[in-house]
Amino acid sequence: MKKCIYLVLILLISAFDVTAQTEGTVTKKKIPMLNGHTFPTVGYFRSSFINTSLSVNVGFGTTPKLKIPGVIIDDHEIFSFEGQLVFVDVFVQYQQRFTPWLALYFSGKMAGRVGTDMSTILADGINTITGGEIGWLIRIVERDKFNLSGTLNIVNLNGNFINVTEYIKEIIDNNPYPSLSKNVPALLVGAGVRGAYAFNPTFGLQFQTGLAFGESFERTESQAYFSAGVMGDVDFKPKYNVPIGLALGYTLTSAPEIVMSEGGASNLFSGKFGYTGSDEFELGLQFTYYDVQLKSVESKQFIKKVLLTLKFYF
Repeated sequence: MKKCIYLVLILLISAFDVTAQTEGTVTKKKIPMLNGHTFPTVGYFRSSFINTSLSVNVGFGTTPKLKIPGVIIDDHEIFSFEGQLVFVDVFVQYQQRFTPWLALYFSGKMAGRVGTDMSTILADGINTITGGEIGWLIRIVERDKFNLSGTLNIVNLNGNFINVTEYIKEIIDNNPYPSLSKNVPALLVGAGVRGAYAFNPTFGLQFQTGLAFGESFERTESQAYFSAGVMGDVDFKPKYNVPIGLALGYTLTSAPEIVMSEGGASNLFSGKFGYTGSDEFELGLQFTYYDVQLKSVESKQFIKKVLLTLKFYF
C-alpha cells in the first residue's frame, strides 16, 4: 500500500513539474499583433492597442536657408538676412493596462524652436512648449484583423515665447510695459478614435483622428485643435525572416507643439525604418517632412526632422 502511495506521489510530482516547465516555456508576445502582424509605433501617431508600455521619442530638425526680409519699423527697414531655424522635441509616455478593454496613459512633451544665429533669433525669437497629458484608452472593437479604440484626454501645456522684434517695437511705440518674454498656459480637453487593420502577417494599416478644445496661446481666445492620419507598414520578418520593418504615413494636424503660436495646420509625411526582431521592445529611426508657418517669412516652410523612437512593453 505504501509503495502505491509513493508511486502516486511520484507521478503527481512529475506531472506538476512537466506542467510548470511547459507553462514556463510558453511566452506570449507583448508587442501588439493582429492576424500574425505586429504594428510599429511612429512619432506623432498614437497606438490603438491596450497594453502596458513605455515610449520615448527624441527628434531634431532644421529648416532650409530662409531669406528673411527686413523688419519695417516706422517705414524703416532695419533687418534683412538669411538663416536657419532648429527644431527639437522630446516625448515620453507611460501606458498602464488595467483590463483587456481599458488603459490609462501619462505623457510629457517638450518642443522647441530657435535660430541658429543671432539674426534668426531676432526674427523668429525663441519658442518652447512644455506640458503633459493624461488620458484613457478604451477598446471599442477587436477582431482577428481589426482593432478600434477611443480616447478621452486632458492636455496641460505651457508656452514660452521670446520675441526680440516685438520687444523693440513696443519700446519704439512707448509701451510702458514692454515684454521680451511671454509665458502662456493652455488647458485642452479632447477625444479621438484610433484603429488598426492587418491584411496579413506582412502588411498592416493604422489610422487615427482626434479633436481637442480649450485655451490657445492667444490669451483672449479659445481654439479647437484637430489631428487625422493614416499609416501603412510592412514587416519582413514573418515571410522572409528578416527583422526589419518599414512604415509610411501622412498626418494633418494643428497640434500646438507642431504649429507653435503661429497656428494653422501642418502636413506631416513620415517614414520609419525599424527593428522587428524583439517581442518586448521596438527600436526605429524615423524621418518626418512637414510644413509650418513662421513669423519671419510669408510662405510656409518645410522642416526636415529625424526622430529616434524607442518603446518597451511590459
